[in-house]
Amino acid sequence: MSDISLRHRVYIECVANSLSVYYKLYHHLRIEGAEHIRAQGPLFVTINHISILEPFALGIALVKRGVYPDTHFRTVSKKELFQFPLLAAFLASIGMFPIDRERFDMTAMRTLLNVLRENKIIAIAPEGTRSPTGRLQAFQPVVAKIAITRRVPILPVGASGSEQAMPIGAKFPHPAPITVRFGPIFELSEFYNVELTDEVADRASWVMRAHVAELLPEWMRQVPPPSGRIGERRQKDEG
Repeated sequence: MSDISLRHRVYIECVANSLSVYYKLYHHLRIEGAEHIRAQGPLFVTINHISILEPFALGIALVKRGVYPDTHFRTVSKKELFQFPLLAAFLASIGMFPIDRERFDMTAMRTLLNVLRENKIIAIAPEGTRSPTGRLQAFQPVVAKIAITRRVPILPVGASGSEQAMPIGAKFPHPAPITVRFGPIFELSEFYNVELTDEVADRASWVMRAHVAELLPEWMRQVPPPSGRIGERRQKDEG
C-alpha cells in the first residue's frame, strides 16, 4: 500500500479537523470502539444510513486513527451528489465515488473491486438508501456476496442521533448529538464453503445487519416491515 503524500495528508487533516470542530460543537460527536479500526485492507466498513451526516462523521473517526481517504479507503456515495461540479470535486478529493442505485453500475462495481484488490478499504451503507424512520433496514445481498467470494472481513459501524440531527426533509442540520460506534471485525466465514445461492447470500446479509444492529439503540434495531425479500420473510416466519 502506497504511503500518503505530505500534501494529501495536510489537506485531509485540514478537512477532517474543520469538520471535527463542527461535529463537536454542533452535534457533540462521540466516537466509540475506535480501537477496532485498522488501516489494512481488504476490508468492508459497513454503516447504517439515515442522513448525509454519517459518512462525514465516519471519515472523521477513520482519519483520527490514521486511516486516510484514497490512501487507505474509498467511500461509496450516491451519484446524485456528483451532479454539481464543485461538490463532485470535493467529494472525489476525500475518496468518495458515485454509484447509480437505480441500475447495476458496472463502473462503480469495477472501482469497488479494484479498491479491494489493492488491499484497501471500502466504506459502504449496505441498506442502499436512507432509512426514513431511523430503523435499520434490510441489507442489500450484493455486499454479502462480495464479502463471501472475496473473503473480505467486515468492520461494522452503528451511527445514531443523525435521525434527529437531520431527518428526511430537513434542509439544515439540527443541533442534536451523534454517536458513531465501531464493533469488532468479523467475517462471513460460515458461508465460505457453501453454494452461494441467492437465499444463502440473503441470509448472509442478515448476519451483516445483525452486527451493525448490535451497535445501535434498541429501537433502531427493529426489523422494518417486510418487502418480500427471502430473508425478510424468514425473519417474519421465525418471529
